Amino acid sequence: MDSAPPRTEGAERCLERERLLREWTRCGRRLAKLLDEHLAAVKRRKTNFTEFQEQIRLARTAEVEPCRKYYGHVNTHGCAFNG
Repeated sequence: MDSAPPRTEGAERCLERERLLREWTRCGRRLAKLLDEHLAAVKRRKTNFTEFQEQIRLARTAEVEPCRKYYGHVNTHGCAFNG
């Protein structure tokens, strides 16, 4: 049995869902940028692994909360993919 809220076609946009998705996307982009910078530094053989590891760890940790909030809102409000 599916316990998710019903989703309606053509429902109004959910501004809170959009805000939460933007927040989660910003965190994901920050993490991707750090990973790209780390890879570039490794290729140049100019990297401080400890510093990058800590920055990447913090970025991954920071990404968890927006992800949890987004999915929590969507599952509670039933507004995924509307608008």
